[in-house]
Amino acid sequence: MNKQRESILARWRVAVDGDPKVSAVASLARVQFVDHIPRILDAFERTLRARYAGDERVAQSEQRAGAADHGENRWLHGYNSRETMREWGHLHLCMLEELETFALDRPKAAAEALSTARVLLTRLFVDCMVESASSHAALERAEAASRLSELERAHEQLRALDSERTELWREAAHDLRGTVGAVKLAATALGRVAMPSSGNDAPTSQLSEFVGRVRRSVESLETLLSDLIELTRLEAGRERREVVAFDAAGTLAVLCDSLQFLATERRLFLKCQMPSELPVQGDVVKVSRIAQNLILNAIKYTERGGVLVSCAAAPPGDVERWILCVQDTGVGLEGASDTPLAQVISAATRENQAISGQADHMPAQLSSATPASAPLEGSPASGEGIGLSIVKRLCELLDASIELQTQRGRGTTFRIVFPSQYPG
Repeated sequence: MNKQRESILARWRVAVDGDPKVSAVASLARVQFVDHIPRILDAFERTLRARYAGDERVAQSEQRAGAADHGENRWLHGYNSRETMREWGHLHLCMLEELETFALDRPKAAAEALSTARVLLTRLFVDCMVESASSHAALERAEAASRLSELERAHEQLRALDSERTELWREAAHDLRGTVGAVKLAATALGRVAMPSSGNDAPTSQLSEFVGRVRRSVESLETLLSDLIELTRLEAGRERREVVAFDAAGTLAVLCDSLQFLATERRLFLKCQMPSELPVQGDVVKVSRIAQNLILNAIKYTERGGVLVSCAAAPPGDVERWILCVQDTGVGLEGASDTPLAQVISAATRENQAISGQADHMPAQLSSATPASAPLEGSPASGEGIGLSIVKRLCELLDASIELQTQRGRGTTFRIVFPSQYPG
């Protein structure tokens, strides 16, 4: 029997070596490759020779235990389940060939005994494959659970660090805003003192102009700090979506009316193209904040022409969505296309348009009497802007998509696609 076993093991190794779908075998020494198979063959021999059912059950239990250990061994050596099963298949064929050779060499052997041997051999390899696969799968599950646990711990650590960073930013911005407020009050008081008492008080007039510049700079810094605090709240996940039913067209029309004086001060137009009403669901405060940020940004960076604000329901047959567009004739964001935020928005634009098939569903290009030939000082080309980051975060919170079309010197269009309804 030992000679037959060595012949079987040798032919098995050759068969597995020649199988291109079993790649891990090349790194195994003979002892590692053979592993628990001799133990399984011994148990199979005892099964064939068993005279009592109890002896047969003990031998078959030993076969299954050896197969489970073999599956663990193969997993530890880098085998996947498919490679392990193919190995078992090759061993089954080698043993079946050995059994057929035995039958040919002994034509007088009892046919019933050979038939029983074939049945037991088939049962052996069914059991071995099941046990080996079960062992392999259990180890893979344990490994996956361990990796998941490590990922969860790492994720919690990252969340804690991010929360700590955000809180530090918020506290710093809050403290700085208090200091800025004190400077603003001092500048206001100084401005009152510097009011000229006569029409030709040049030094006092210059001081008043200087104080005015300080006040405007402080107001700008105060707005920046407020935006920074809002952004840190969004990044920290402290903002929640408050869904109510509202008229998007009416809300945006009121917002445009309230900002009209800013456009007039810069000698720009601010036009609204709205339906008579557009009933939707959403967070009216955050939708207004998105629109306000985009409109203020458009007015700030537009030198000639103006801003068009429009909204409409998605085209018929589309999912339930509505669209907000803010279009200007300003300097454009072409210079900022290399920044991470602009790249993210541009990629989202291409993806959304590919999905919806609405690449051309944008408002008509606004005209400007004389497009600006160069960006204004402090134009969006010099940075992404906290306001745009707030818009992106608010869109994520509202499950809205943000799309961008821009051309340097010819303006920018932001297109926000909101859900018309939210799950209850």
